[in-house]
Amino acid sequence: MLVTRRKMLGLSAATMGALALAACDNSSSNGGSDSGSDHEGTLVASTSGLEGKFCPLFTASAADQDVVSFNNITLLAVDRMAEPIYNGIEGETKEYNGTEYTYNGPANIEMVENADGTVNYNVQLRDDLKFHDGSDVTVDDIIFTFYSYFDPTYDGSATLYSNDIKGLAAYRSGMSTLASLIGNAGRDNTDFTYFTQEQQEAFWAAVDDGGTKFAQEIVDYMMENGATDVASAAAGWAYPGLPADATATDFFEAIGAAYDWNFSACEAETAGTALSDLIPEDVYAMGTQGVETGEAAPNVEGIVRVDDHNMSVVTNSVDATMIYQLGINPCSMKYYGDESLYDFENNKFGFTKGDLSKARGLNGSPMGSGAYVFDDYTSGTVHMSANENYYKGAPKTAHLNIVESQEADMVTGVQAGTLDISQPSYSMEVEEQIKEINGNDSTTGDVISTFLHDYRGYGYMAISANKVNVGGDPASDASKALRKAICTVIAPFRDSGIRSYYGDTATTLNYPISTSSWASPNETDPGYAVCFSTDASGNPLYTDGMSDEERIEAGKAGALTWFEAAGFTVADGKVTAAPAGAKLQYECKIGAGGQGDHPTFMILQEAKNAFAEIGIDFIVTDIANASDLFASYQSGEAEMWCAAWQSTADPDMYQLYHSQGSTNYYCINDANLDELIEAGRQTLDTESRKTIYKEAMDIILDWGVELPCYQRSECTLVSSERVNIDTVVPDQSPYYTWKDEIEKLELK
Repeated sequence: MLVTRRKMLGLSAATMGALALAACDNSSSNGGSDSGSDHEGTLVASTSGLEGKFCPLFTASAADQDVVSFNNITLLAVDRMAEPIYNGIEGETKEYNGTEYTYNGPANIEMVENADGTVNYNVQLRDDLKFHDGSDVTVDDIIFTFYSYFDPTYDGSATLYSNDIKGLAAYRSGMSTLASLIGNAGRDNTDFTYFTQEQQEAFWAAVDDGGTKFAQEIVDYMMENGATDVASAAAGWAYPGLPADATATDFFEAIGAAYDWNFSACEAETAGTALSDLIPEDVYAMGTQGVETGEAAPNVEGIVRVDDHNMSVVTNSVDATMIYQLGINPCSMKYYGDESLYDFENNKFGFTKGDLSKARGLNGSPMGSGAYVFDDYTSGTVHMSANENYYKGAPKTAHLNIVESQEADMVTGVQAGTLDISQPSYSMEVEEQIKEINGNDSTTGDVISTFLHDYRGYGYMAISANKVNVGGDPASDASKALRKAICTVIAPFRDSGIRSYYGDTATTLNYPISTSSWASPNETDPGYAVCFSTDASGNPLYTDGMSDEERIEAGKAGALTWFEAAGFTVADGKVTAAPAGAKLQYECKIGAGGQGDHPTFMILQEAKNAFAEIGIDFIVTDIANASDLFASYQSGEAEMWCAAWQSTADPDMYQLYHSQGSTNYYCINDANLDELIEAGRQTLDTESRKTIYKEAMDIILDWGVELPCYQRSECTLVSSERVNIDTVVPDQSPYYTWKDEIEKLELK
């Protein structure tokens, strides 16, 4: 059974980072002589989740994106802290962990704020860039790429079209997909202005047949895991609200509507058979077939061509996140589009608007300008060869193969010599295994060299403000005090619980942001504080040198002051009565596989006993199916839950914490916080943004809706026996790994 994209996205929050790299025989017989390279050897990268979507426009899975990164250049380069490199052509030198590193990229990018409030992103492209077919990379290829992302029928995972680029909305108007027109018109439609009756009949016949089978496979899976009917199965799959007598067809119609009837996008819900195998090809194509429904601007005003190597992107206002949207992979117009359909001055951009079929058809045979040339994808293996014309220099290793592999092989494979590089999920067990293999009680030795860096995300416990409050007012001081009381009890258990699960490979976190972000507060910053470490009067609960037991007792005492501030009755060191709208029993859900296997599980179990000692019944519910956990908080049913976020390169907080954020499951609604989040987007000054986000994080903690728990590590294992360790990227970070200097990596 296939793993659904919905599940993959959910699981990535807690477990992402298992991407691994493997290798096989790197002898000269597998080397570069047949490619004309002066270098020899083959590095084989082991991964999981290859979908075969290698066109940069449509790639989705993390594994496919890695293939794309080797095959293509990225217009915007970033440093180890994910800060943009604006002078990529000349190169920029920046310090990281006390060492200076120089970064290069394919372009210089200049941001200019104009008097009318618009912002110009001026791009100057290097003049020596070439695609793998030998043709030059020019601004016209970048413009073609932008317009592909802007197309009304674009259905890839990128969201560049959602940015406030001047004239973009006007260009995207006046066109819909054929499937969305038919699906949204409904079964009883009699208006055939934009489609025929025959097309409508074929569409609904496909829904009733293949669509129903598609949804029924989800229902069957969910019923194997506790669902009792279609409605409960749909709710567990994050589609709540279907009537009790709902059918699988009703369920599929809900899925189709959620994706605006883009059948390719609906594949994200696959629980078994691909939708493309269940409905006719002509109906499936309706999901990306553009139909003109009205007038639209002939171009995007904010895309300005200057010459072959210079262009500008103009936004309507300042948006600090926009710079990262320029991190596109320039696609060859000649290869993915049609040169005869390009004439910038006459609003022709390399393809017919509403028809991206040529690019979609090349998903399995990409062509880029990156360090490695794509050869083929066969039997679960991507074969690539060194690009002799790579702008950073031809790679030292002639061949790179990327192979589907299992987690269990990541450490032993390096030991056995079948892997050169791997990235297993790091834990105490993995650490001990590496030390045993090296035979020197170290994770770096003659067999394996280990490179650690912080994970691009963090683990947390969340509290719904709508479910845990006093008197039905989530924003009141009393409600905040209640939630802070709960966090204050749990907080002192974090250190020992995290040590128990991760050893010294993870640290306790005090702010709701990954330490891998440049916006993360440092202990030396003014105002830095351990979260939930004061009583209701602001007095510190902990002193230096306290034992874990002393901290736990101090936490319980401090929590009682917060309960009292929330209106609870406290007597003789216990809570005896709750105010209206609150209670003496609360539940926290955690996806620990039904077996307690989660870094926060022991923390909650120990805290449960502490809660009982002060009169609160704290229920810890271990949910076996991750999808059930996700559904519980996405639907607003859960009071508390444990999960993890994966951070983006930019620390923008809108999605998670703004009152209108799409994943604001905390239900936090604070005008001051909204204002800060919006202000953080409206300045381009990094230091100002860091100050703004620190103030925003203080508000989030004051609401008591999130208890940051742990920052874990990720690792890269490299064979000390077969790889020249001196050529592996030092000081790796979540945003800068061995892959970013793949051209320098040498095999022995």
